Amino acid sequence: MKKIIYILIFLISIFLVIEGRSINNYIGLLIMFIGLGGILAEVYLYNKQYL
Repeated sequence: MKKIIYILIFLISIFLVIEGRSINNYIGLLIMFIGLGGILAEVYLYNKQYL
């Protein structure tokens, strides 16, 4: 179940980055940062077990 949630968060984050790229103002940049934050949070949670 945990892996399914991680996959959904990853796909939503990638979608936010792609959609934010198509908007040419500060709202698009904010959407891209939210997507990037989701991806970085997932990388952190994955690597936390190896620290």
